[in-house]
Amino acid sequence: MKNKKITLSSGRKVELKEMSIDDIDYCTDITTIVMKNGEIETIGNISKSRTAWIRKGLAGGEFKQFKMNGKVVDDCVLKELTDDEKNELSNLIQEHQKVGE
Repeated sequence: MKNKKITLSSGRKVELKEMSIDDIDYCTDITTIVMKNGEIETIGNISKSRTAWIRKGLAGGEFKQFKMNGKVVDDCVLKELTDDEKNELSNLIQEHQKVGE
């Protein structure tokens, strides 16, 4: 799988990268779901999970300053994104990581 260039609904161009299985598992395992009587009672760590997907799955794009902190995206990049962009980007990164197809 190669890096993929896409345009968010906001018009911002970004580049997604292929993540390792370990990174995918890490991001997936952050979200917690508490069940009570067979029903979902609470879902936790949604923001942490969203941030992890973006940190590990973003390779570049149209940012004032794109900077990496080791192998993950730096805070300065995340702070440029709106909540809508973060939500959309997290979902697109997850879709890009689909394996077994």
